[in-house]
Amino acid sequence: MKVEILLATYNSEKYLRELLDSLVAQAHTNWELLVHDDGSDDQTITIFKEFEELHDRTVKIYRSNKRLGPMRSFEYLLKNSSADYLMFCDQDDVWLPHKIEESLACIQQLERRNPDKAALVFSDLEVVDEQLNTINPSFWNYSKVNPENVYDTYKLLINNPAPGCTYIMNKKVKPLVLPFPEQARMHDWWIILKVAESGVIDYLKKPGLLYRQHQQNEVGAEAIKKTYLFSRMANLSLTIKRNKESYQMMKCLSNDYSLLKLFWYKLRISLAKIL
Repeated sequence: MKVEILLATYNSEKYLRELLDSLVAQAHTNWELLVHDDGSDDQTITIFKEFEELHDRTVKIYRSNKRLGPMRSFEYLLKNSSADYLMFCDQDDVWLPHKIEESLACIQQLERRNPDKAALVFSDLEVVDEQLNTINPSFWNYSKVNPENVYDTYKLLINNPAPGCTYIMNKKVKPLVLPFPEQARMHDWWIILKVAESGVIDYLKKPGLLYRQHQQNEVGAEAIKKTYLFSRMANLSLTIKRNKESYQMMKCLSNDYSLLKLFWYKLRISLAKIL
């Protein structure tokens, strides 16, 4: 069964070879790599060409006339995908050898129980530092986020437990989520919200990749400490901005959702993180 891996890159030479090596090492070998490069001026494209020659694999590389940013790069790739199963990939991570194989088995089982539905499967991640030393074996534990949030839209609007780099989706997800609205905070958050509303979701309780943390992360893992609530209050402008973005995304989903209920869930989840 063919899988397309959708990878957005920008000046990714530092970690790209390690990522590509981890893709070659996958137990499931029937995959194709689609790349949107956002105007890299380092050795990123050269590394892809070396990879093609060394492993006799074709990499489809798309480039735009202007910078798109991560969300629009993944939107571009999703629009240009054609396989039955799609996986997002970040330029600085390392995939564990059975990530594709186990994700594919899980989503096919989900589809058998729910034919004709948009389906998505995600997994936990192992949080690592720049040198791939383990910070925490579980992203969910590290960030104090519950994977069951995906079964309650209000909780999911506040706390997404599923970074896009853990996803495998069937092709029925595409018409459900495209195009990404301006109100979407990130492509992965929007996608899982839409699938949660009208599709089906399952998750693997084990990590599928090493989630590298470094200073250039667009989005990363956040350790939740006892000072979590106080830090949010101290940085009030950021807290207001994030709440506003969640509200706008909620209204884009449906006018049936309640702002009061959203804030109630936000308070409960914030308190739970520090208790």
